Amino acid sequence: MDFGADFAELETKTAANEGVEIEIMKPDGESSGLFIRVLGQDSDAFNKLKERHDRARIRALSKGGRAAVEGMFDVNKNNEMELVCACCLGWRHVNGKPMPFAIGGDEEDTLEFFIKFPIAYDQVRVGIYDRMNFTKARP
Repeated sequence: MDFGADFAELETKTAANEGVEIEIMKPDGESSGLFIRVLGQDSDAFNKLKERHDRARIRALSKGGRAAVEGMFDVNKNNEMELVCACCLGWRHVNGKPMPFAIGGDEEDTLEFFIKFPIAYDQVRVGIYDRMNFTKARP
């Protein structure tokens, strides 16, 4: 079905699959100069991993009863961190400073970076879920 040009500005899947840059801001609201390229929640990769997590959670709940419910918080927290790391494609600094590792290329280092710098993690996580970042009318 062709929805025509009237709905073109609402389409998020294309940019979500290509990725966009999220600018990381310092606590004072100033730019850190760091930009992280991420996939969006409407991307195929995000949805594939999210579905795998959801299926595993349902299987665990159906088999484990109360014991499975007790561990669900930690599982969900780890799943969210894994989703964010998996959506990271790369990063750069505006001044061309060399980056200490390939974010998105090395999952362990990406995870360690986000654990050490939760302010960056939160901004990337929110950026991935903010569909406005993946529309033609980007903020």
